Formats: sequence, structure tokens, C-alpha cells
Amino acid sequence: MVELREIVDVYAAMVRRIATVYERDPGRVEDLTQEVWIAVWQALPLLRNPVTLRGYIARIAQNICVTHVRYALVRATQPLSGGWPDPTPGLDDAMTHAARLNRLLDAVRSLPENLKAVATLYLEEMTVNEIAIALGISESNVSVRLHRAKLAMKLSVGASS
Repeated sequence: MVELREIVDVYAAMVRRIATVYERDPGRVEDLTQEVWIAVWQALPLLRNPVTLRGYIARIAQNICVTHVRYALVRATQPLSGGWPDPTPGLDDAMTHAARLNRLLDAVRSLPENLKAVATLYLEEMTVNEIAIALGISESNVSVRLHRAKLAMKLSVGASS
């Protein structure tokens, strides 16, 4: 079995990106990320096929993040739709790239939960098959949700431009 430290080293960026989709506050992202790693550590003995580790971790991260958002809504804490400053046009390339990433992140955050999960994993460059395994749904369902997510994000990004 692979050591947890090695797993964290390989998948830390993916888990952080998934957490960032569901939470804006950097401190809460850190807490959420730690929560995911605790859950991964607890769930590792249940992993039957180490080949599916990436999807297994992604599914755990998605589940923890969705639960976090649901509890946050119940507790009426800071809403997920709080704003980041909107960069002005005419910035250098790095700032323009950052602005595009922020618009993409906002578009993903605005998706319904079922589409958000698929879009997040797709942005992690997971295949349709890997997403289906991670979310426990069929590949055709992933394809439909992905198509709907892309359309919604295109409309959202297009409207904010």
C-alpha cells in the first residue's frame, strides 16, 4: 500500500482545486482540504483497486465539499457567492489570465451541484470513465451533465464578459 504522504504529494493540488470550487475563504479552503485528507486516510483501507486511487480521492473530495456547502447553507454562514474583485481590462498577460481563471471559477461555482461535480473533475483532466467511476454514475450520464455544464458555463462566462 502506498504511504499517505506520497498520496498527498501527488494529489494535493487536485484536492485543493476541488475545495476552492466549493469555498472562497482561503482559511476555510485549508480546513476543507484537511478534512478531505482525514477522510482519505480513513477510507484508504477500503480501496480495493489502487488503479482507481485518483477517482477515489476525487469522489471523497467532492462528497466532503458538497456536505460542507450544505452545512454552510444551513448555518447561514458567509455565502458561497461572495465576490472577488473584478479585474479591469487592459492588464498584463498574467492578470488577464488570472481574470479568465476567476471567471471560469465563478462559472463553475454557479452550476447546480450535479453539474458542478462533473465540471470540477473534468477540469482536473479526468476522463468521462474516471468521472463516472468517481461519482458512481454512468458514462452517458457524465456526458450529458458535462454537455449541460459546458453550455451553462459558456453562457455564464459570456454574460460576464
